[in-house]
Amino acid sequence: MSSRQATAIIDLDAIRHNFDQVKQRAPASKVMAVVKADAYGHGASKVAQALVGADAFGVARVSEAVKLRESGIGQPICLLEGVNDPEELNLASVYELQVVLHNREQLELLATRGARRHVWVKVDTGMGRLGFSVEETPSVLQKLGHQGLLGLMTHLADTGDKRSTTTGHQIARITSLANSLDVPGSEVLSIANSGGVLALHNPPGDWVRPGLMLYGASPFDDLDPIPSLHAAMSFGAPVIAVRTIRQGESVGYGGIWTADKDSTIAVIAVGYADGYPREIAQGAPVLVNGVRYPLVGRVSMDMICVQLDDSYSKKAHSVKVGDRAILWGDDLPVEEIADKAGTIPYALLCGVTARVHRQHRGNSRG
Repeated sequence: MSSRQATAIIDLDAIRHNFDQVKQRAPASKVMAVVKADAYGHGASKVAQALVGADAFGVARVSEAVKLRESGIGQPICLLEGVNDPEELNLASVYELQVVLHNREQLELLATRGARRHVWVKVDTGMGRLGFSVEETPSVLQKLGHQGLLGLMTHLADTGDKRSTTTGHQIARITSLANSLDVPGSEVLSIANSGGVLALHNPPGDWVRPGLMLYGASPFDDLDPIPSLHAAMSFGAPVIAVRTIRQGESVGYGGIWTADKDSTIAVIAVGYADGYPREIAQGAPVLVNGVRYPLVGRVSMDMICVQLDDSYSKKAHSVKVGDRAILWGDDLPVEEIADKAGTIPYALLCGVTARVHRQHRGNSRG
């Protein structure tokens, strides 16, 4: 690893702590830990190996599931978007994957191939994205046949808004549907995502599907960090230069920041090619040696600059080449940076690119 490379330090103990928080909030439910998108940028294989207490794992793509199996993961793995062609269906069979069924084309594929085991049926109760309507679900179950039905699954659309009434309506719709059916397996429900687990007291359903909260970030729109969760990623990069900028001189592309007095800046080896958002606001905090310094100038592909002034800290003069700057993590919540960038924690964590070195700490097998 290059000494000037951006690094994401992943704390597996923090992820296990957050998993324990799921179990405390949903003690009666089984947990399908969502590790799609490389565990939201945290490294799916390492995360899954650490979560030995998970009852299952959820992924979006067949390739993600295959990678987990080949890394030694033995728990059930669920394809949350199902399979879309015979090749994917064959891989699901070979690697013993659970499949979510959410459209008629998938239903025909399963029926034609005689592959009707280990299936969740997705019900659209208000997300409007994937799933069968409440009204058509009984006929889908009839065609699918009852053998191998794992349960009914829905996705909550608005748990990010703590005041929304949508969540209650969705829960009522799927529970009413389940109560009306006399189909083995249809009584098993998977409803709550991270927002549902955190916002609802004893969230309904037999299975919960936490994602973002496992990684220590808040799923709520207010972007307030959740004290009981521990941030799992510390995203940082080294200082590669410390420079004096004279009053009236500008920094970066377009000269969008000009020094109003003689100033010192630190140049940090991270940019939008690493996943640090180009659209982030001027003045966004960057942590160096425990002190917050403001971003100045435009984020470029490989570098950013921060202003080092005594007005921020008497330690400013001690910042030197080789010091590690924290972009988020530790004492700089990803929620705060997401707010400064006009985005959400999901996007920042998933957006950390492949050229950023991941370094996992903590016991890799919990």
